[in-house]
Amino acid sequence: MTANVSGMYAGATPSRHTGTRVLVGLLGAATLVVGVVLLFNPVAAAHTLALLIGLGFVVGGMLEIAIGWDSPRRWGAFLLGAILMIGGVLAAVWPGPTLYTVALITGLSLIAHGGVRVGVALMERREIPSWGWLVLAGAVNVVAGVIAIAWPQATVFVLSLILGAQIAVFGLLLLAAAFVQPGSRATAT
Repeated sequence: MTANVSGMYAGATPSRHTGTRVLVGLLGAATLVVGVVLLFNPVAAAHTLALLIGLGFVVGGMLEIAIGWDSPRRWGAFLLGAILMIGGVLAAVWPGPTLYTVALITGLSLIAHGGVRVGVALMERREIPSWGWLVLAGAVNVVAGVIAIAWPQATVFVLSLILGAQIAVFGLLLLAAAFVQPGSRATAT
């Protein structure tokens, strides 16, 4: 007894960017997990918060580089990745960071990353099918960065909630950009 399961997939061709989409999805999921950890562990010490923020930025930076790896204009993705990775390393290794230092590094990194993300998405909108998601992600980063800098006296609780929400939303937007194809809708047969 055999089953022919390949019949319905015989004419299907794999997407040429399947590997990149899976990598973007995995890194988006990792970013989402870091955001959720920040949301549900608001009483963590400033050093632990700095390590989690640093990890989130480094993962986000690797994601930016992975997204732009196959692009003919890699400079934008590499610049975005470098901004996040440098901010992440600074937040994680700075000895004894104060809440203000963490807020300043985080805010500046988010504003720079968000601004460049919006600019690259708008400049490359003809080549990037999900450019609207990227503009939204960049705008969320800028707003979160401004809040982090404008409110440095915030407690670890408030800062972790703001950054946890921002990182979780960024992860969700990356997951959507990786797996939702614009203009394609599943049709029931």
